[in-house]
Amino acid sequence: MQILLNRFKNIISDLFAMGKGYIYGFVMVGLLVFIGGALLYGVLFVRNLMF
Repeated sequence: MQILLNRFKNIISDLFAMGKGYIYGFVMVGLLVFIGGALLYGVLFVRNLMF
């Protein structure tokens, strides 16, 4: 019975860690897109002001 409870606890903690990693991945990709878009916008805006 103790082995079964330990396995169940490990499965729950693994699922929790997987969910955190999934959300963390979405946040990192979102930040990458946001920063890349801001840099592209800034470069094109400055280029438009100069020429």
